[in-house]
This record gives sequence, structure tokens and C-alpha cells, in this order.
Amino acid sequence: MEFSIASLLANFTDDKLVAPKALEKKLNCEDDASIRKLQIALDALEKIGILIKERGKYRRVPEEDVVEGKLRCSSKGFCFAIQDKEGAEDIYVRESQLNTAWNGDRVLVKVTKEGSRRRSPEGEVRLILERANSSVLARVKQAESSYRAVPLDDRLLFELDLKPNGGKLEDAVDQLVHVEILRYPLGQLPPVGRVAQILGSDAQAASDIDIVCCKHDLPRSFPEMVIEAAKALPTKLRKGDLKNG
Repeated sequence: MEFSIASLLANFTDDKLVAPKALEKKLNCEDDASIRKLQIALDALEKIGILIKERGKYRRVPEEDVVEGKLRCSSKGFCFAIQDKEGAEDIYVRESQLNTAWNGDRVLVKVTKEGSRRRSPEGEVRLILERANSSVLARVKQAESSYRAVPLDDRLLFELDLKPNGGKLEDAVDQLVHVEILRYPLGQLPPVGRVAQILGSDAQAASDIDIVCCKHDLPRSFPEMVIEAAKALPTKLRKGDLKNG
């Protein structure tokens, strides 16, 4: 099962030690690959000081001036970490302090400068807890001997290197495409994606259904059992359906 760092860290409360086996069960890590990914995540979190290991178990390291929030960015690179707690201040994060985080990502932010009456507190992204974008709508361009995808959403301040995906990437140049993200930014390495579908020359030429499905990662094919279950549903509302509505 795929899990996020947010769901992993949610298991660490009250400074208690947690065994890897307990995490495997809670995160539904049932095969060797998912168990290996969990151990890699634990090792990384230990290395950067988020977790500490004691007697084979892990616990969360308390940190002052670290808050959790969701990034909201502008096309000019101004970003704020919006905290879930009502009335909590938004934390201003400069583009140089995003540390590969993107608009919409859930992050841990280290507050580096206290706020004042006129200014929000400032901070830097300490850790990306959960990625918001597994794919993007983009336009393809040629860059020397490679091809890149430029997201249509101008709050996403990056370009993706494109990997071949059966078709010729030159046919996708200047086209509106749906790009699946294969790898998020890693150090100085850019994100990598592949063209899942060419939608058309622009938004007007593309199908509205295709754009909505791509933008929200909605499936367009379903297992046979799901289709059969849908066919069995009544086509009209019954009186019983409205009782607890």
C-alpha cells in the first residue's frame, strides 16, 4: 500500500516508542516492497532528526517553532503555509525556502522569523508530508535535445523532464497534455514525468470530460465487477432512499 509521510507520522503521539511491526500493520504494509519503503522512510526521518530510534523502536522528536500547514502559492512565487488550527497565523515561505515543495502540498515549516503587526511570520519547509499533485495538465516544449512539460497552473513553479512513453514526444510539442509524475524533485534533479494523454492544441480543443478527469485524477475505466454493480443500481430514487437523507 502507498502511504504518505503524514499518515506515517500520525502514528507517533505522546512521545511514545512505536515498533516498525506496529507501523506495518497500521499502514497496511503487507508485501516486501511496501515494508522496504516504510523502512526507507523511517531511516530518512531518523537521519533528518524527525524521529529517534531507541531499542529498535521509534519516537517523534519534539521540535519548537515547527508547524504543519498546507502550501498556498501565487504565480509570483509568494507562498504561505496555512495552518489547520482556526485563528493560527499563516507562515510566509519564500520561493528559495520551499525545498522542492509545491502548491497544495502539506508540509512541516520551521518558523525562522517571528511576525509583527504588519508582517506574517516567516519560515522554511522542514519536511514535505504529503504531495498534492500526482499528475498535472501541461504544455510540452522542446529544450535542446530533451522535452519538458510546463504546467498550465502558474502556481506550480517548475518544469518536468519528460520520459518517452511509446509515442513520439515531438508529436506532443505545443500540445496540451496530461502528465503523470514519475519522480518528484530530488536534490538538484528536476521532477520527471511521462505523457499519459495528448488532449489537443488547447483547452478549447480538448474534451471537457478529459480535462476534468485529468485535472482531478479521476479514473475512466473500471473493473468488470464495478460496472456490473453500477448496472444493478436503480435508475430512480425510491422512497426508502429519502428517509435518512
